[in-house]
Amino acid sequence: MKEKEHTDRLTNDEIAQKLMELHTILIVADYPEDHAARYPRLAYTISRMEESISDLVAQGRLQDEISGVGDIVSTIITEYVETGTCSKLQEYASEIPETITELIPIPGLGPKTIKLLYQEVGIDSLQSLQSAINEDKLKGVKGIGKKTIENFEKYLNENL
Repeated sequence: MKEKEHTDRLTNDEIAQKLMELHTILIVADYPEDHAARYPRLAYTISRMEESISDLVAQGRLQDEISGVGDIVSTIITEYVETGTCSKLQEYASEIPETITELIPIPGLGPKTIKLLYQEVGIDSLQSLQSAINEDKLKGVKGIGKKTIENFEKYLNENL
């Protein structure tokens, strides 16, 4: 039974991915960018750590082992490890469709552009991005040119 418990825990990469999702949701929800910027840096650090974040949480060593992790961030990571989600994500995601996280893996599409596409065109999922491209709704959106649209189409063709 002990082995099963271990395999159910989030890996460092999965925790890093969840922190990137949190970052994107916070940016789209107009959370201050300077505060949200800590999550991608933390995700990068966690994804490269050899020691399991789940183990650090279980041992109460998270703040000792990761520079810059205070009480708030420690609580967020602990919630992710224990429940797979966190209260901060739920608080800020309540007004934003959860499907918006589908856009994160698209190469060249960062949180600010996701926010722009969501606010200006209503894009909140891969399906809505596909529809916007088909309906030519991306023309004139700041920072979205022909090459970017081609990259979106390539990603959608491979993933939808």
